[in-house]
Amino acid sequence: MRDRCHLRTLACVLAVLAFMLLAHPYQGVFHDGVLYMGQALLHGQVPGLSHDMFFVGGSQDRYSIYSRLVAPLYEHLGRLFTHVSLLLTSWLLTLGAVWVLLRRFEPAVLTRLWGVLAFAVMSPIYGGDWIISYSETFVTARSFAEPALLWGLVALLNNQRRLAFVLQMLGALFHPLIALPMMAVSWFFLARTDRRWLWLLAGVPVVLMLAVVGISPWDGLLKTYPPYWWSLVETRNSLALVLQWAPRDHLIMLQDVLILWAVIRLRPADPWTRLLWASIVAMLALLALSILGADALHSVLLTQLQLWRVHWVPHLLAMTMAPWLVFRLWQRGGLWQASASALILTLVNAHIGTGHGLATLSLWGLTSLVAWRVQGISKAVARLVCISILLCALALSAYQLNALLQQMSWYLPRAGWVDRFAKIAAFPVLALGGFAALQYIANKSRGGAIAALGMSALLMTAAASTWDQRTDLARAVEEAPAQPPHPFIAHLPANASVYWPKELAAVWGLLERPSHYSQPQGAGVLFNRDTGLLFGSRNETYRRINEDREQCLTGAQLTRDLAARRRCEVPSLERLTTLCSQLDAPDFVVLRDRLTIEPIATWRLPDHRELPQTYALYACSRLKLAGLP
Repeated sequence: MRDRCHLRTLACVLAVLAFMLLAHPYQGVFHDGVLYMGQALLHGQVPGLSHDMFFVGGSQDRYSIYSRLVAPLYEHLGRLFTHVSLLLTSWLLTLGAVWVLLRRFEPAVLTRLWGVLAFAVMSPIYGGDWIISYSETFVTARSFAEPALLWGLVALLNNQRRLAFVLQMLGALFHPLIALPMMAVSWFFLARTDRRWLWLLAGVPVVLMLAVVGISPWDGLLKTYPPYWWSLVETRNSLALVLQWAPRDHLIMLQDVLILWAVIRLRPADPWTRLLWASIVAMLALLALSILGADALHSVLLTQLQLWRVHWVPHLLAMTMAPWLVFRLWQRGGLWQASASALILTLVNAHIGTGHGLATLSLWGLTSLVAWRVQGISKAVARLVCISILLCALALSAYQLNALLQQMSWYLPRAGWVDRFAKIAAFPVLALGGFAALQYIANKSRGGAIAALGMSALLMTAAASTWDQRTDLARAVEEAPAQPPHPFIAHLPANASVYWPKELAAVWGLLERPSHYSQPQGAGVLFNRDTGLLFGSRNETYRRINEDREQCLTGAQLTRDLAARRRCEVPSLERLTTLCSQLDAPDFVVLRDRLTIEPIATWRLPDHRELPQTYALYACSRLKLAGLP
């Protein structure tokens, strides 16, 4: 019996790890990971990046030890091995922390298994603009900070306060902006039972005095953004402004609060309920302070602290608690099963980010209210309501999966059935359903447990084989050898600026030169006025090129024309000659495919998952002459 139990648990754990890989495919250097790679290159192999627009005015890199730790790893282990090893280690540590947290919540192994599975496959996106998440698919300072902070939460629940403090300080060394919210949650947690922690509020007048005296960084508390700088923040860093978020984002926060509140109501008071209350109160308090300081007062410090990031804590807790809440509601019977079904529909809608959040949340609230008020409902009526709601959840899932598969066919025409299987299997409804079927088989007998283990091993094999979802260019950036150097480098003087449309990682990682302009460089606008002024000027220089690209992509998307979409990445010769005629023009331009002018050099990108691509290098001085009469 014990042997079968171990086999069953092993099969389920292996399945969770497989679903984690399926739901988090590796994309290489992507999104914020590009900026963090650039910071590590600056401190190691490519010091010339100090002339790049993102770094020339100073970046937030000085507040993190990330780049100083990763730079020597790049040199000795290479970028690919460094990224993959750090990412997988981060995920394992995070999953381990969630597992131990759930063990404190409820000893039953089943609760922990469903909780970590929900963590693995349900939407990790929090905040506004649908771009930031926990356990990201690329390496950043958050990859170090998140597991440290979650293990600090474990220590806090175990009453190991010194260890919790050390782990939170470690998280702050990597990413203070996500460590600060966890510290706030911890403070509310401790102050709920020990009022002596309220003495920390005495530090508020001290901070105000430091701000008045003008001591950095506290002086930013009383400073406000000048009008032009603020206009750049509003357009380039709207993520920091809670009132500018879409209604969808606010509804997801409301959903998380309601899930945590329901969990609190359905279990006896203990340290876990205190933690959930603390996360709710901390989120509401910091969001209110963010709205007041950033949206209303335009305070430099309160805007830069991005206190809205507190949402990552209650969102993670809500996702891991969701299966327990669904099971508990279902066990109550009657119309409470309709409430559980409505919660499933709400979670599916939040996962795909559609505009039905208000309707699904209202349905969950309505079914819960009716279940609370109405007693003795017939089983047939309850069953009909449940089936209707669950069919809506399945229809919404099918709609989203069809859209995802169509998008894959458009962007990756070489994608095979294995890639499509990975996309389908990772969707929460199917992943949770498949996991339930696996548990059913494993519970049958010892033979069933062995069969379940074999199925989990096959699933892990499929997940590992499809995990690498990098584009061909992202693969080249990570696997670029030191020798021989990229063929374009021989034609690029040291510190020459390069414009490669939409490809910041390639300029930094392949050409090892400053990028003249790329929209991700605008991330530094929030933190540095000089960066904002320089980026604002260059953004205006490239405005027409950006507008042409967006219009072209809209047309290509409507017609589903892959060739047209690829042509959208090449500005017209007229736009390029105008660009190169500016006083602040790039030295060189890299384009996909050739213009009518002969390039300095060409490079054929090794193709793996995409159609063949050739890039051409042009000197801006020559493009300028092409526009002369």
